[in-house]
Formats: sequence, C-alpha cells, structure tokens
Amino acid sequence: MKPLSVGSPVDDAVKKTKMKATNVMKHAVILALGLAVGTAAALATGNGAPSGSHFNLNIIGKATCPTGPKSGGNVIFVLLNGGDSASSLNGQLATGISKVNKIFLTQSTNNTFAVLDGNACDTIGALFALPNPTAGYTVWARALATPGGNATMTTCATDPTTGEIVCSTENVLLPRFKGQSVFANVTTQLTSITLATGQKVSLFDPTLQNYFWNYNNAGDRLVQLRFYPPQSGPKLIQGRVGGPRVLLLLSSCAPVPFC
Repeated sequence: MKPLSVGSPVDDAVKKTKMKATNVMKHAVILALGLAVGTAAALATGNGAPSGSHFNLNIIGKATCPTGPKSGGNVIFVLLNGGDSASSLNGQLATGISKVNKIFLTQSTNNTFAVLDGNACDTIGALFALPNPTAGYTVWARALATPGGNATMTTCATDPTTGEIVCSTENVLLPRFKGQSVFANVTTQLTSITLATGQKVSLFDPTLQNYFWNYNNAGDRLVQLRFYPPQSGPKLIQGRVGGPRVLLLLSSCAPVPFC
C-alpha cells in the first residue's frame, strides 16, 4: 500500500527509518519536513491515529452536492472534482474567488468542534468551528473509500492590508491507494500558514483574517479528519450547543474550559 503524503517527500533514509518504526502495521506514513508519526501510544490503534476520545470530521466528495447550507453532524460535502490550486489563489482579491470547495474556519468561543455549514459546493462555502490551536489539540488525516482519487488541503487566509489571499507553502496531500489507509499527523499544515518568507502564522492570528482550508479535489470520495485533545489534560466530551453536534474540549477544572 502506498502511504498518505503530507507536503513534500522526505528523503530515502527517513522513509526507511519510519517504515521500520511502523512495521508492526506493515504501513509507512511519509511525513514531510521531518514531522514525526507520533508516539507508540499514538500507533496503538493500528491505523496510525492516537487512541482515545476525538472529534471525527468526514469530508465527502459528491458529483452532485446538496443544495443550501447543511448544519449539524460531522460531515462536509465538497465537489468530487473541483476546487482551486492554492498557488492560483495566492495574490487574488478575496472578494473575487470562488467559494466552492472552501471550508471557512471560525474560532469557537467555548472550545468546541462543530460543523456550522456542511455544504462547500455552493457560493458561500462550508463553515467549521474549532478552538484556537493554543488549546493543544492535534489533527490527523487519511483518505478512504474508492481508490484512485486524490485531494490537496491547504490553509489560506486574507491579508487585511491588501485584501488578497495568502495560502500556506505547506499542504496536505491525500491520495487514496488500494489497501488500508493510515492516519498522518497534519496539525502544522491545518492549524498554521507558512509564508513564502518561512514565517509561520498560527490559525486565528489577527495578522491575517478569514481563514479557510482550500480543498482541491481530484476524485477523493472520503477524507477523514480527527481532532484529539492533548495526551494528558483536557478531555473531549460530546454534546449539543445551539443545535449542531459538537465536541467540547474541557480541562479537569470543568465546567470552565482551560481555567
């Protein structure tokens, strides 16, 4: 089975090292820029992801998408074949870009994960609420369903001084090959923007505005994202806040998150 790739490929020596470290699963997870696969505990599930409570987000590619906003649940619909390359968005005025296959991000005020609008196929895009990355959660991704497709996710935002789109130089590559899919840690790629200068801007940093994930899809029918709390400390608790199903990221001093 060929692995999920995150960003640019690592060199052969690193590949061999990671394959040896994960031979118990008979799968290799190639992580760009020297990202670690995770601890032994994180590999205990057999699919590369950490064990324990998490919020699961399914991104489903459809040839024909539902009409109108879709709130609640844990599903976001995108076009099966559609979207823009991140490089083509860079420098464009934010007011002029297509919102198709864009998942706009808003910071939750109560440390929750929730799908507020699950339709990324229309003229306004999807909307997903998640905590500030300073909460310490990690993000893991894999492609599932019918083999043969691939997608690229890139974190982008608007420069408030110019009104232009700025997309990260790092991205998440999500090819779907035959065999079992394994998760890769994509926290850096989906919670920050790496500028051309090398500077990293964290998700929701006021330096930029209107953050979103650009989803350039070429046939991926299902991509799964999982959001895990820190290995020790806060816990994820399922619940409903204002309608949509959410997952609350709470500390041991609940009910006040991160007190």
